[in-house]
Amino acid sequence: MDRHLHGRGPGPEFTLSFDSARKVVDRTGPPRARESFLSTDHLSTEAAAAYVDGRLPPSGQSRADAHLARCPHCRREVEDQREARRALRGSGPIQMPRELLERLRSLEDAPDPATRTGPDPVAGSEETHGWSRLLRRLWRRGN
Repeated sequence: MDRHLHGRGPGPEFTLSFDSARKVVDRTGPPRARESFLSTDHLSTEAAAAYVDGRLPPSGQSRADAHLARCPHCRREVEDQREARRALRGSGPIQMPRELLERLRSLEDAPDPATRTGPDPVAGSEETHGWSRLLRRLWRRGN
């Protein structure tokens, strides 16, 4: 039985003459080698966001520019970050729920662990001190 009659064999084979093949190569050039990168060569999500925000240092900016010129994966990541930035900027002001604001204000009234003397009953007092400073800044902005 002939396999071609039942559609199970390989498809038709097309060939170009030498002259036709030469014309195609002259127009398109030789095939480019596919870029290969180490995982550490790619931009992280944080670096892509910093790139979009213009917050990379000059050396990081030039490295990112060079990498983005060759890496479609990272160009997509940067474009995704741009879209997210546009969406956030166009979403209007973000309102803090009143209950959360009141809870944060009540924490402001709590004594600052950095000024307390004696043993500290709160675990992670260094972290709490950092939070206290943040809460004080939020409180000043909210008033």
